[in-house]
Amino acid sequence: MVRRVLAAIECRVHARPQVIHRPGRGTCPRSSGLESTRTSRKEKSGDKSLFPTCDFFRFGGLPGFVVRQIGRMNLWADRKGDVKPARMRSGSMAGFSLRSKCRHRPALRRCSVALSLMLLAAPLVALAGPIMQEQARPAQAAAPASATPRVGVDESRPLVLTLFDAVKMALEHNPEIEVERINVKQAQYDLFAAHGSRDVLLSSNSYYEHKVVPIGSVLAGGPNGALTTESVNYDFGAQQLLSTGGQWAAQFSNTRLNSNSQFSSINPQYNTSINIQLRQPLMRNLSIDDARRKIRIAGRRLDQSDAEFRRKAIDIVSRVQQAYWNLLFAIKDLQIRREAVYLAKTQFERNQRMVKDGMIAAIDLVSVEVEIERRNESALTAVDALTRAENSLKQLILGDREAPVWGQAIVPAESLEVRAVALTLPEAIAAAFAKRPELASSSLDQEMNKVDVKYLDNQTRPQLDLIASYTTTGLSGSLVNNGVSPFTATTNLLLDRVNLLSSLSGLPPVVPPPASQVPGFLIGGYGQSLHNLLANDFRTFRFGVSLSFPLRNRIAQSQLGRAVAEGQKITARRKILEQTVEAEVRNALQSVEGTRQRVEAAKASREAAQKQLESEQRRFAAGLSTTYFVLERQNNLSEAQGRELRAVTEYNKAVSELQRVMGVTLTSANVDVASPRGR
Repeated sequence: MVRRVLAAIECRVHARPQVIHRPGRGTCPRSSGLESTRTSRKEKSGDKSLFPTCDFFRFGGLPGFVVRQIGRMNLWADRKGDVKPARMRSGSMAGFSLRSKCRHRPALRRCSVALSLMLLAAPLVALAGPIMQEQARPAQAAAPASATPRVGVDESRPLVLTLFDAVKMALEHNPEIEVERINVKQAQYDLFAAHGSRDVLLSSNSYYEHKVVPIGSVLAGGPNGALTTESVNYDFGAQQLLSTGGQWAAQFSNTRLNSNSQFSSINPQYNTSINIQLRQPLMRNLSIDDARRKIRIAGRRLDQSDAEFRRKAIDIVSRVQQAYWNLLFAIKDLQIRREAVYLAKTQFERNQRMVKDGMIAAIDLVSVEVEIERRNESALTAVDALTRAENSLKQLILGDREAPVWGQAIVPAESLEVRAVALTLPEAIAAAFAKRPELASSSLDQEMNKVDVKYLDNQTRPQLDLIASYTTTGLSGSLVNNGVSPFTATTNLLLDRVNLLSSLSGLPPVVPPPASQVPGFLIGGYGQSLHNLLANDFRTFRFGVSLSFPLRNRIAQSQLGRAVAEGQKITARRKILEQTVEAEVRNALQSVEGTRQRVEAAKASREAAQKQLESEQRRFAAGLSTTYFVLERQNNLSEAQGRELRAVTEYNKAVSELQRVMGVTLTSANVDVASPRGR
């Protein structure tokens, strides 16, 4: 820098100087970076000095008086060739001037040395006052810029939320979790309904019947060609499927019959009976039937709904963790951007003092103002990102849109830390294959397919059933005294005539055989009928087998083939799922390790950027740097801080993702999901 000033002062003339011709102006030999637009009066008078005085200069191609910033001191050259500091007001340097009237080389050397010493000392002396003032001010943390109002959020009553509380709120109120909870409940009802196929089925049948039918035979017993009956029936039945595939049924029948039949010895009659039947498959439906198939599949579906609930719970917890870290990142990122605004404003205030003291040009304030507005815009963008991140977390942990927490600002209580994960790849893969709900659900699909294959294969067999039944009956009624029996009415006249002839002949009368009588245990009411029923004197039993089968049974065979093909499809999907889990675990573990190294690199970058900024600020204070470089270092530091913050956030999110792909998210979050079988 000193050399450049000396070059501007020493208007050295080369062997063959290049003359600049300007209309209406004189000429001045071109020097190193310094030109004259008019020859001096001494040159016109024939002065043979080697260093003519150039009274009007153009430095760097710009005509006019030269104003050059050297450190914190501005030098300017007047028309007489004098080089002076511009508006020096600090300390004893006020009014300092240096004239370049050196006519000889020794004198020039002395002028150059003196100028060098003065230029080196001037910035330190000129800045002594401002630097001492900066050091005298108490150190203060970078205060954030004024907060931008957020729509619908009252930041005066924030909600401090830990990660565990956020997970708990999500599991209690998240609608997606509630849907899966209802799905589990529905699967429980399905299993309960499947077991209902073995419930005992009770039935009752009661009715009154009045019937009049014409008869065409005297043996029908109806007088005047019509038989009238009145009956009251009240029957009870029960049946149930057995766990062996069989079925039992019982029927208790009661009938009260009143008839005008001439052949009835007891009227009304009370008929009672108990019938028990048993049917047991011996081939088809022996090892498994449709009822047992539905029970087993419903049980697997309940387990599958539980696995799906766990998968959804893991997904929700993982999303809550991701949203929680994103919110914490957004808050920290906003702090970094507001701190950058504060640093720019601090630099602006410092530059204002320096412009007032004449140490820098006023144009330097414009660049700082532009940077302040750019950083303010960045901070406003960060506010929008913060609101979006907060709403994403609220959407996961709140139950409905009218929850009061929507109007509160959430302040995470956790801190972004790098917690080491001591886990090898084989351990992570083994944990994933043991804990992933998707793999458990796939295993349940295979089990349900095996149940279908077993059932449909059983349906291709012939139907061979063992059948047995047992029946006992009871009867009672009131004795009927009709006088003349229809069977003896035609012989009574003949018997009377024979007895008359026998008496005339002195023979003994013919005695008719005694009429059959109704046994006494049949005489009585309904109670007597029940007594006869329970006495088990009138019983019927039957044993046998029933056989049926189609000749080809193509329906069962096609269903079996489809079930086998479905099992092959499930096996293929299982392999795809296993490969997906393998890749996810490897990627997640690599992401954890990669982000950990990124955290270390970002931390080193941030520390280096901090040192660069401090060094640049010291150079600026010493007059060896400019505002542009200070602002650039501030931007570099903000970017490095943002990269470190993002790296730490990504590391925590990578750990959360690793827990998800391993299936241990709930365990890591201290969440215990009870099995629906134990409820």
